[in-house]
Amino acid sequence: MTELQATKTGLSSSAKTAVGRLFVLELSGDRIHSMNLDGSDRKTIVTDCHLPDGIVVDAKAGHIYWTNMGVPNLDDGSIERADLDGGNRRVIVPQGITHTPKQIHLDEDSSKLYWCDREGMRVMRANLDGSHVETLVETGRGDKDRRDQTRWCVGITIDPKLGKIYWTQKGPTKGGLGRLCRANIDIANGESPAKRTAPTSRCCLISCRNPSISSSIWRTACCIGPTAAILRAATPSIAHRSTKRRCRRF
Repeated sequence: MTELQATKTGLSSSAKTAVGRLFVLELSGDRIHSMNLDGSDRKTIVTDCHLPDGIVVDAKAGHIYWTNMGVPNLDDGSIERADLDGGNRRVIVPQGITHTPKQIHLDEDSSKLYWCDREGMRVMRANLDGSHVETLVETGRGDKDRRDQTRWCVGITIDPKLGKIYWTQKGPTKGGLGRLCRANIDIANGESPAKRTAPTSRCCLISCRNPSISSSIWRTACCIGPTAAILRAATPSIAHRSTKRRCRRF
């Protein structure tokens, strides 16, 4: 779920009609809904998705972007774009390029989309039209690595001012092995996506073993600034409240 609060001037006509709207993914129904902040005026704007998982809004351009996880063993994930009313829908990252795209982040200043590829074990980005797809981080490769859930990348955010990318690596359910990691956005000379060396890449936080709060921490990390995400690890009650208000489930 993501929220649009369009209060600035210069928005497209499509964006102006969606001021104060929530955009909600329905995973089991393969649909995207739009509604007022109180849940009224619910509209189904997109149908026939393929297990949608992450969504972002480009209010100025009047677009939504979302990931389709697809079926993991079929490697058929994709990323799509549409207007805020669901019109002009198009696939921008087709099947075969990203395995299981999960959470997605929009950097308006650089006109880039960032996302995590779970079974693909990658952190990736592309231009807003889907061109120039790059792998920034690769945590594993092949079927053997893919069975290791600690390599699965899920939640993502960036700090463009500091040039950092933050992402979560899942681990088995209730296994206490989830991690919050970071790296420089740009790959340094002599490095590769699979070899991001310290201090350019490191794990910032290891999941606590209390399952009642660890999921809140990771869900906070996916859509609130990285510093806030780390601080909330020490204050799980704040993380839980933030999850209810602002975060997308994954």
